[in-house]
Amino acid sequence: MKIKIQLIALLLFALPSTNAQVLFEENFDSYSSGHLNSDYTNSTPGQGGWVVSGYNASAIVASEISKGNVITIQGTSSATTGSVFFQQIGGVIDALWNNRTAGNNILKFEYEFYGASINHFNSGGGLTSQNTKLIDITFQSKLDRIGANYYNTTSNNHIVLLTPNFPYDVWIKVEMFIDYNTNYVYFYLPTFNIQKALSFSHNRIPEQINFGTSDLDQSSIVKLDNIKLSALQTLPSHLVSVSEFVSSKFNVFPNPVTDMVTITNSESIGIEQIEIFDISGKTVKSLSFNNENEVQLNLGDFASGMYLLHIKTNQGVAVKKVVKK
Repeated sequence: MKIKIQLIALLLFALPSTNAQVLFEENFDSYSSGHLNSDYTNSTPGQGGWVVSGYNASAIVASEISKGNVITIQGTSSATTGSVFFQQIGGVIDALWNNRTAGNNILKFEYEFYGASINHFNSGGGLTSQNTKLIDITFQSKLDRIGANYYNTTSNNHIVLLTPNFPYDVWIKVEMFIDYNTNYVYFYLPTFNIQKALSFSHNRIPEQINFGTSDLDQSSIVKLDNIKLSALQTLPSHLVSVSEFVSSKFNVFPNPVTDMVTITNSESIGIEQIEIFDISGKTVKSLSFNNENEVQLNLGDFASGMYLLHIKTNQGVAVKKVVKK
């Protein structure tokens, strides 16, 4: 386990905040070959502080050409399916997050996944909070899809990122973001240039890193590598393009407007909220909607000038300009 000790030193000396911090990272290269943890009862920490549970399956540190060590998960029984789950011991991840540099309020979690085409599996990895999934990405070969989960307000929501044609026999990098400034989660698969953004409403923080693989038989093989948790100050530019993409789907008319302005789109993108900002960045008005794809705003009592409409939707935030006559 490679916790960035130098980050703690930065905090102690109160240096200016950085754009990004790596709070935790692991590539397994310093681990000994063999079982990640010989205790599969989820009770005793093994290499890197990982606790492991499972049956009829194993989590093995093994060398991979051009990648160094990786975790290889395999089924061990031909008679019945098996599973393996491993996570960091409690108190590590939440402490790292709580001691991040002030202003770095965007969480980023990433790792690399490989699923062999020999047989099926159901594998996922992400972050948990209060004993439930906070954010994760799942590889479900039996369902021929890559999915994702995120905690919304009171429960988990599941979305599909890729289906059909599950990508076997290739390393896939995944990135997940929780933006606590705007209350949006982002999922990104750079291998396939797939992005998804969704809103949430909660104040839960990451407490544990958690990986799980089930439905393994004797020929199933899953591999994991390069796990990293970071705290960012701003979203990467390739995620800002999500908002630009959503913005291109909306029309605002008439513009300039005297009183009533209509906001619409042709792709049934549900509008959840609209915040109106003046040119100084001050919030002038905030309105909530019930996932409607067309709404009208009365700007009749607004002062003349330009305004920015932040349109929060179920696919991301669209930003549109409108001029009030």
